[in-house]
Amino acid sequence: MPPALSRLTVVGLGLLGGSVARAARARGVAREIVAVGRTPATLARARAAGVVDTTTHDLATGVRGAELVVLCAPAGALPGLVRAAWPHLGAGALLTDVGSVKAPVVAAAEACPAGPAAFVGSHPMAGSERSGFDAAGADLFEGRLTLLTPTERTPGGALARVTAFWEALGSQVRLLTPEAHDRGVAAISHLPHLAAYGLVAAADAEALPLAAAGFQDTTRIAASPEALWTDIFRENRDALLAVLARYRGLLAHWEDLIRNGEWEALEAGLARARERREKLG
Repeated sequence: MPPALSRLTVVGLGLLGGSVARAARARGVAREIVAVGRTPATLARARAAGVVDTTTHDLATGVRGAELVVLCAPAGALPGLVRAAWPHLGAGALLTDVGSVKAPVVAAAEACPAGPAAFVGSHPMAGSERSGFDAAGADLFEGRLTLLTPTERTPGGALARVTAFWEALGSQVRLLTPEAHDRGVAAISHLPHLAAYGLVAAADAEALPLAAAGFQDTTRIAASPEALWTDIFRENRDALLAVLARYRGLLAHWEDLIRNGEWEALEAGLARARERREKLG
């Protein structure tokens, strides 16, 4: 494990931010952990639990002197937070985030004036339908994939340090361009959440009381906060629309097969999907 950070600042203590702080504390990743947040009760609970050492409502105060700052806020808020935090970062400081849409936040960081700090986009592929600090856990990132989105302008040293940070929290790191990231997560995360909400919305009042494990497992993520996902859908609209069009086309094709009684063709399509799913383990 790399040497402990002198000071880690976590901006936002929801599920992901709280888990970053808890994991960093449990694994000795930082000697001092500072939390920036808006809710006094949440900050007080984090202090009382020993998860963080210091809390503040002021972003500038919170990031000043930090070796690494992790922005844990809704996707739509991240570009503004990057711009707000940037002038207060010290020499050699690193700034990253946990947003599930990368192109806008990376663009915001690269539009900031050149200075002594560096930004590396991050997206830990870990989450839950639960939300808030009370749902956070020190093991949330254990064995999970974290996607980093460097560009040609990303300093190699900064990338290495952010990689080491996520690995110290238990993650496995993979590198993608911001654009490739946003296309990929639209298909394997954003569309499935939209589809899960749709499945619940399409079930009528008579059917829902009959729901058993299959329906509940398939739609578990529809219990996620709708404001969070509306924000993500808005930020990744173009990529989501593209994959949604492919999904609609597939469903329309299968609908035609069912209507026309082409059961062998339908079975073959389902088999191809099953085989792809089995490769995931």
